Amino acid sequence: MKKIVLVPLDERPVNYLYPNLIGEGDYEICLPPRDYLGDKKKAGDVKKISDWLVENSKDADAVIVSIDTLIFGGIVPSRLHHETYETLHQRIAVIPQIKKNNPKMKLFGFELIMRCPGYNSAEEEPDYYEEYGSMIHRYGECQHKESLGLLTEEEKEEFAKLKETLPKEYLDDYVNRRHLNTDLLLTNLEYVKEGVFDFFIVPQDDSTEYGFTILDQIRVRKYFADNHLEKVTAMYPSADDTGLTMLARAVCTLNGYSPKIFVKYASEHGGECIPWFEDRALDKTMNYQISSAGAERVYSFEEADIVLGVTMVDEMLDFDNPRFHQVYEVQRDIPGFISFLKEALAKGKVVTIGDNSTANGADHLVFDELHKEGLLYQIHGYAAWNTSSNTLGTCICQSIVYYFYRDEKKNQEFLTYRYYEDCGYMTYTREEVSKNYLPDLGLNYFKVDGKQGKVPPIIKKVLMNYMAENYPEVAAKVSDIHVRQPWERMFETELKIDFKDEE
Repeated sequence: MKKIVLVPLDERPVNYLYPNLIGEGDYEICLPPRDYLGDKKKAGDVKKISDWLVENSKDADAVIVSIDTLIFGGIVPSRLHHETYETLHQRIAVIPQIKKNNPKMKLFGFELIMRCPGYNSAEEEPDYYEEYGSMIHRYGECQHKESLGLLTEEEKEEFAKLKETLPKEYLDDYVNRRHLNTDLLLTNLEYVKEGVFDFFIVPQDDSTEYGFTILDQIRVRKYFADNHLEKVTAMYPSADDTGLTMLARAVCTLNGYSPKIFVKYASEHGGECIPWFEDRALDKTMNYQISSAGAERVYSFEEADIVLGVTMVDEMLDFDNPRFHQVYEVQRDIPGFISFLKEALAKGKVVTIGDNSTANGADHLVFDELHKEGLLYQIHGYAAWNTSSNTLGTCICQSIVYYFYRDEKKNQEFLTYRYYEDCGYMTYTREEVSKNYLPDLGLNYFKVDGKQGKVPPIIKKVLMNYMAENYPEVAAKVSDIHVRQPWERMFETELKIDFKDEE
C-alpha cells in the first residue's frame, strides 16, 4: 500500500474530506488531525502541523503540502497575519528537511497568490474590508491600468479620489501584507529551482483581468521564465480544488502513466468564456487543470482514456437573469451533448462532467437531462460547486482516480455527495433556507447559530425532501444525512451521508 501525505489548505470538507471520499486505490491518504488546522480566521497550529509533517513523511511515497497552511495556518489566516518575513521564512525550512529525510518521495507543493475581492465584506478578509473592500480592489485595478497607460480620463479622476478617501493605514496594511506574501512565495520557489519540489502550483484565488492579484502574478511569472521553471510549475485560477489536483498528479505519478483527456464543450464557444472570478478564457485554464493533474489533453476522441464534458456557455449568467434561458438554451445543444457522452460511455471511455456554466451550483438544464436519461450513475465523475476551476479540479481528479482503480462503490458514493451538495444544497436548499427560515430565527446567510445549532436540522429536512421529490434514484441510495456548517454560514455545508446497504 502506497502512502500519500497531504497537508490541506484548511479544515473545510472540500480540502479535508474530499480526498478520502473521492475514491480508493492502492494508496492511503494521511492527513493531519483536523483540530491542528484551525477554524476559518483562527490560524492552525503551524508547529504541530510542521512536526506532524516531518514524522509522517519519512515513509511516504508522495507528499502534498499547502504552503499557506504550513506557514500561515490556512488560507484565510494568510490574508490576516501580522507575522514578519523572518518568522515565516523559518517555517518553510521544514521542506528541505523532509526531502532530505526521504529523498525518494515525490514532493508536490502549492501556495496561493492572495486574492483581492471586489466587494465589501470582512467575512474572510481584514475587518476594514467590510467598508473599504471594493475601494481597495478598485485602487489595485487603477494602479495596474495606470502602469500600462490604460487609464481613461474618467478613471484618472476616480483614482485621484481613491487616493484621497481610502484610509492610508488600511491600504498600507493590505498592500504590505500582499508584498510580504509574494516576496515569501518567490523565496519559496527557490526550492522548485533546486529540485526539492517535483511540481509546484501557484493558484490564483478569485482573480480578474486587472488589479493587485495580476500585478503579483506578473512577478511570479517572470520568476518562472527567468529560472526556466515552466515545466515544473503552473499558475492559473484555482484555490480549494488544488489539493485534489495534486492528489490526481500523485496518483498518475505513482502509476507511471498520464491518462489522455478529451474535452467536449456543450457550447461551441464555451471555451472562450472568461468564467466569473477568473482572469482568462476557460480553455486556457483547462490546459493547466489537465496537465497539473498529471494527465494529457488530447484532441482525438478515439485515443482518449477520459472524456470531460463541460457545460459552459459563451457568457455566464445568474439563474434569475432575464436572458438566462435565451443564452443557455440557444448557445448549447444539450441533447447532442448528452448523446456524445452516451457514445463515449458505450465505447468504454471514463466520462466526467464539469458542470461549470453557473457559479455555486448545478445547471438544471443539463442536470435534469442527465437525470431523465438515466446517466447520473452511468458517468464516472461530476462536480458543480463554486468557481469553474473548483468544479474542474474536482471532476478531473475523480475521473483519474476512477480510471486507475475502478472502485465502483466509492465512485458512486462520491457522485451522491456531489448531487446532494452541488445540486440539492447549493442550487436549491441554501437559498430556500436562507430566505424562508433564517429570518424567523434572527439569523442570516453569513451568520448561523454555530456549526450544529438550529440550522442544520432545517437544512437536512429541506434537502432530503428536495432530493426525494426530484431525484428519487439518488435519494434511494441514502438512508440518512448528517449536516454541519463548518464556518457557521450558509455558503458551504458539510454532509456525512449514511448509504443504504446494497441488496
